[in-house]
Parts: sequence; C-alpha cells; structure tokens
Amino acid sequence: MLVSTFELLVKPQLPKSLLDQSGLPPEIERLKKLSRVVIQGYFLTIANPNPHSVKISLVFTSVPPVDIDGTVIFVDVDGNEKPQKLKREPATNKAGYTFDIPADETALFLLQPDFISNPKIIDDANFEIRGYVEIYVSRLSKIKKSVSLLLTPEHRGTFFDSLDENSNTKLDQIAYSLPTATGSSLFKLT
Repeated sequence: MLVSTFELLVKPQLPKSLLDQSGLPPEIERLKKLSRVVIQGYFLTIANPNPHSVKISLVFTSVPPVDIDGTVIFVDVDGNEKPQKLKREPATNKAGYTFDIPADETALFLLQPDFISNPKIIDDANFEIRGYVEIYVSRLSKIKKSVSLLLTPEHRGTFFDSLDENSNTKLDQIAYSLPTATGSSLFKLT
C-alpha cells in the first residue's frame, strides 16, 4: 500500500550552477549568501494499536534506485536503534527493510543520507534521491487477518553554512508533515 513520497538531500538551497558562476551582476552575486546546505531525511512514525506484534516491510522506489551505500536507516522501537542498511530487491529500482513493531508500541523509522560513514557526501553536497514509499504486512508475519496502523510521514532537515571549525555554522532546522496516499494516518493492511 502506498504511504507517501520521500526526498533525501544533501544539497545547497540554490542550484550549484548559479553558485559556481563568477562575474554575475551584483544583485545576483549577493544571493549566493542566502544559500546554505540542507541535509534532509525521511521520518515515518508507525503506531501499532493492535493486541499483537506486527512484522512490516517498507519498500522505497526511486529512479535511479536508492543508493544503498549512500543511505542509512535507524529504527527506534525500544531505544536501542543502531545504523542499518536497506536491502536491494534484485533487478528493480526498489529497496526495503522489514522489522517488528510490538503490540501497542510506536516505532520511528528514519532514512537519511549516510554522511556519518561517508562524510564526503557533505563535502560534495550533491546527493538527491526522490521516490515513493510503500508498506506491507511482511510475508514472514504470522498474521492472517488485516491490521490497522497509524502512519505519520515527514521530512526533517538541517541547514548549515559551513562545518569548518572556525566559522559560524548558521544552523537551522525544518520539519514538515507529508500527505499520505490515503489522506489519513489510519492504514488497514492485509
């Protein structure tokens, strides 16, 4: 079942083609000062109001396919989140991840550019992936009937000017909810 769109970024706010130009008119040249780099990730809060555990699969589709090495996921159900990787579905532009959500628990799923193990992503500031997200009850699940889940997708981003030790980073953040494919946060999966 379709959930929402997603967009992962490590990019300047203004196009690099504009930022790299020299000799621009002064009114355009000063606009370069507005541009900071944004790191944006996809967050999905999933509540399981059922009296039993649910094993779900999230599938991310994009063209080109999601860069498995350039991304990292965190799933926080019990506070013991560790970095993980999506798994590529062979011969497709899809990548996914399967995990359990215990009864009456809420999980927070995060997919973001992996600037932790690959800081060059920040230096290059040219990382961009867009696509859509689907959710399913996993084939590995023992549930034979439908389940209801509450889903809240959002993008969260951090803006910065420079990460150099002696400069002002000019940090700022943004978070915004994404519309769901159903128009509701209640999803019934079979």
